[in-house]
Amino acid sequence: MKHYWIIVSPHLPWIPLAVAFPAVEGSDTYVMSTATQALAYGLVVVALNLLVGFGGQISLGHAGLLAVGGYTAALLVTHVSGIPAPLEVLAAGAVTAVVGFVLGLPTGRLRGHYLAILTLGFGVAVPQIALNWSSVTQGRTGITVGAPQIGNTAFASPTDVYYFTLIVFGVALLAIFSILASSSGRAFTAVRDSEDGAAAMGINVNLTKVVLFTTSAFFAGVAGDLNAHAQGLVSPDSFPFSLSLFFLAAVVVGGLASVWGSLAAALVLAVIEAKPGSTSG
Repeated sequence: MKHYWIIVSPHLPWIPLAVAFPAVEGSDTYVMSTATQALAYGLVVVALNLLVGFGGQISLGHAGLLAVGGYTAALLVTHVSGIPAPLEVLAAGAVTAVVGFVLGLPTGRLRGHYLAILTLGFGVAVPQIALNWSSVTQGRTGITVGAPQIGNTAFASPTDVYYFTLIVFGVALLAIFSILASSSGRAFTAVRDSEDGAAAMGINVNLTKVVLFTTSAFFAGVAGDLNAHAQGLVSPDSFPFSLSLFFLAAVVVGGLASVWGSLAAALVLAVIEAKPGSTSG
């Protein structure tokens, strides 16, 4: 718990700034949309850093996991009337975690570029599946995502969506810090530092790597839900392979095993992507 508090406490001043941000920029729809997008991207970059920086595994397919979470959220909002936002977020994370578990099973035995190739194939395949599975995904047209809601309260305005995203983001970040401060987090880093050494300490290396990949996928799915509401539309064009490369670049630029560095790099990514006339593809 002491280690956990050391990680979080130096950055507490950012909390009131994030909460008060709409009071300054709330009337600017473009700025609020960019800020919301930055939070969604921040979470997926932290989820990727959990895998790369803290676990020593490379993924080139996190945009695909983001897509799985986004489509899950879109389908739930479209077909399940009045679904509570917390349940929707958890479902998006859970479905993506299942996909991540299946994808992660080979990671227990794969290292280095072999894992990168596997996840690269996944990242390229997901947008194509979404494009061609039009009976479910509406193909290139995509699915319009309604506002998240709890009971009769809908988070419809840009400021409402921002606060919804900020709350989910904050809870997810606390969960990630808790994991890193736990025995599981120590096992992740032990496997990263030396798989042979971790095995000698009694750590099941293969299981640890699969659990890590599944955990990272869960938070990427939650980010996919947030991203879907931030954009208001989920379509194959929203998840180009280049986005996975941007996420990995954000991890490297922000610093391996640095949660706060990942968030800063994700903010830059969101601003660059939101710039009029720019494109991630």
